[in-house]
Parts: sequence; C-alpha cells; structure tokens
Amino acid sequence: MSTQPSTFRQLIRWDAQLMAEDAAQRGWTIAEFARNAGVVDMTVLRFLRGERQTPATAKKLAKALRRSVGRYLISSRRVA
Repeated sequence: MSTQPSTFRQLIRWDAQLMAEDAAQRGWTIAEFARNAGVVDMTVLRFLRGERQTPATAKKLAKALRRSVGRYLISSRRVA
C-alpha cells in the first residue's frame, strides 16, 4: 500500500459559446469584454477558444456579464 497521498485535479469544462453569445448580446467586443472583466484581451480569447479555461477566469467573465458562473458550467469531474 502506498503512503503517498493521491493527487487529483478538477477537470472543468465551460460553455464558451454561450458566454460569447451573452457578450455579443451586450454588443461587446473582445476588448470591451476584457475591460469589463478586468482581464486582458488574450485571456478572453483563450477562454472562448477553450485553450485556457480556469475557474478564476470563468468567475470574472461571468461577473462582468452579470450572470452566475454556474450558467456556463458544462461538466466537472475529478481526474488523477
């Protein structure tokens, strides 16, 4: 039996398309979305492309849209 604790990470997927649609409904460009969320443009672009989707960024973007972050959650599971 191993004495090493198991390390798990949370795999979370977000609905970037829905988030982009919500931003578009507000008439926001990527730059405006980023400014309202307090992040740089590339953070928004990477998130919407699915390249770098962190919970912290999801929360900032959802807050800027005045939506619950849960609106954009697709799935969450623990992986080794």
